Amino acid sequence: MAEADEDPRARAICEFFRAVFFSVTNPPDDLSDLCDGVVMFEALSEISMDHFNATAIARDLGSNWALKATNLKKLLRNLEDYYHEELQKDADFETLSTHINDIAKEEDQNHLMEFVELILVAVTSCDDKEIFVGRMMEMDPECLGELQEILQDAYKVITDFDDDNAEGGDDADSLVFDDKEGEDGPTAPDDGVLFPSHEDSSLMKEKDELRQALQDAKRELGHIKSQAAIDAEDNRKEKDKLRALNDDLQQRLAKRDNELSVAEQEISKTKRTLEEAQADVVGLSEKNASLADELDVEKAKVLQLRKSEAMVEVYRKKLDALQSSNQQMGSIEDQTAKYVEQIMTLENENRKIPSLKKMLEESQSQTKKLESRIADAEVSLAAKDSEIVKLKDEVTNSEKATKMYQDELNELRAYNEGAADAAVTLNSFPDPNEKTVRMLEDELSKLRAQKLEMHGGGSLAELQRQLDEKVEEVAKLASAKERLETYTKKTLQNFQTKYLVALQECKVKLKEKCDKIAALEMRSTNEKIAQQREEKLLSSVIFELGMGMMESNRHGKR
Repeated sequence: MAEADEDPRARAICEFFRAVFFSVTNPPDDLSDLCDGVVMFEALSEISMDHFNATAIARDLGSNWALKATNLKKLLRNLEDYYHEELQKDADFETLSTHINDIAKEEDQNHLMEFVELILVAVTSCDDKEIFVGRMMEMDPECLGELQEILQDAYKVITDFDDDNAEGGDDADSLVFDDKEGEDGPTAPDDGVLFPSHEDSSLMKEKDELRQALQDAKRELGHIKSQAAIDAEDNRKEKDKLRALNDDLQQRLAKRDNELSVAEQEISKTKRTLEEAQADVVGLSEKNASLADELDVEKAKVLQLRKSEAMVEVYRKKLDALQSSNQQMGSIEDQTAKYVEQIMTLENENRKIPSLKKMLEESQSQTKKLESRIADAEVSLAAKDSEIVKLKDEVTNSEKATKMYQDELNELRAYNEGAADAAVTLNSFPDPNEKTVRMLEDELSKLRAQKLEMHGGGSLAELQRQLDEKVEEVAKLASAKERLETYTKKTLQNFQTKYLVALQECKVKLKEKCDKIAALEMRSTNEKIAQQREEKLLSSVIFELGMGMMESNRHGKR
């Protein structure tokens, strides 16, 4: 769409296919939409349905350029036929056919324009050119101007079909064009001559509607013809089927006639044999009369023998059935023994369930004990943490006191050095008075007291020692805390990997055992029901066998 907006000629061509042709199902937004030939075929079908049947081309081709080229070749061939037969015009169709692959594969718009020019000449030269020109007049003026320039270029390459050397552009049967000879040959007229104004617009619209209705009717007629062809093909197939069925029936009838004739021949032979037998019967009637009594006796014996044989056969079948039922009972008993063994195994495994539950409860109790131990350890760890904080505070206070004592010691040392210097100065004076002596004695006493206090400063070393002990104790507590945390983490990990996994496995195994027991119980119930049904059937067979034997005994006694 962006390319059509940028190129006025491309935009005019897209507008031409949208505004002039009503049979185009998907109007083009760009010149590349024309490269498959579908839009151009649909547009030309409005000009001539006989030459351009839009149902004969491939659609929805995607990126298959080979099928696009096939459509374009068919379009060019039909367009050439239309030019020669209807317009009596000609163009360089052979050269254009060599560029069809470029249009289909690479979307070459320069050679595509040659197709568009041929379509424009066909539209403005056909029998219904007034209708199409009237539709073109309703286009945007700018697009209409571009379209006229394209049409003028197109008429320059059109020639008469009967005279290959004459340049086109002077179509006598098309629109009213003036022959204007120039340096480049004949040219198309200006806008006023190419697109004349129509005084009766309602008549043109009515004619346009009638043309559209005619095109719709033609398409509907084509559809009806194709459907009629399909129906005719179906009827032909049905007739072929009926003909084949009729031939088969005729063959069967002939076969039955042959069989009937054979049967009639056999019947005639049988009749002759019967007649001969009747003659023999007449001769043997007296002999039959004499042997009638003996025959009756023999018949009675034969009947009795047949009854005995039938009874023996019945007993033999019942005996075979009884043996097969005994074999089935044996297999059922073996299968029942296996089921009993499986049930006993499951019961033994079921007896293990209380011990597993007990182990589960013990695991849960151990889990609770471990959780309580962990809680106690956490409480103890919290107490240790508070004690460590307290010791850290005491260490801080001790450090502050040590610093204070050190500052006082430095002051006393400085003061002592000043007092010593004062004593040396006093001894150097030759005649001190009494007041000065007392002041010096007071100062000396103060120095001595301070010195005694300095001797009492030995507690600083003690405080330092206590401080070191506190620091060591804090380090021990920190190490103990770290070991406790490691032990706690390891204990929790062992608990998770051992007891929780074991508990989950016990639950899974317990569920599997319960499901297995339920399935076996259901299977045992079904087999019991089947066994009861088979026992009933066996009882009924034995009962019938006994009744048959009793009945035979009664007949024997008779």
